[in-house]
Amino acid sequence: MIRTARHSDIPAIIEIGQKVIDKSKTYNAKIDPTKAAYMIRRAISDKKMDVFIAEKAGKVVGFFIALKDEYWFAKKYYATDIAFCVLPEHADQGVWLLRRFIRWCNKNNIENIQLGLSTGLDPEGRTGKLYEKHGLTLVGGIYATVKEVV
Repeated sequence: MIRTARHSDIPAIIEIGQKVIDKSKTYNAKIDPTKAAYMIRRAISDKKMDVFIAEKAGKVVGFFIALKDEYWFAKKYYATDIAFCVLPEHADQGVWLLRRFIRWCNKNNIENIQLGLSTGLDPEGRTGKLYEKHGLTLVGGIYATVKEVV
């Protein structure tokens, strides 16, 4: 089931986010729970943001933090993700979170969607293929420093 987040979901969102960050090839930081909780609360209540939850058997298994904003150069909105994380054993929920985000974009008259892949956790390109199946096109890339593996 995909639904909008509640404040009671914040601990689960932070836990899932940290699991993804721990496995990522680019992020070498621990989540600051206070800062993360503030950002999630803001996303839940801000009109330019929303948080969608994937839930299975009453447990949060993934989330999508959405943001819409005006371009710096025009009075036109675009939408992106601040975070899109799904537990690996529930990867099938990613498609439903993406579809919910796209519906949110349509409801908000957003024509331009910009999503990236910044964790380095998709060597087979499954996420990119999912994005393409939903009308997005690869137009660039993300260049990042890679954390050292200890």
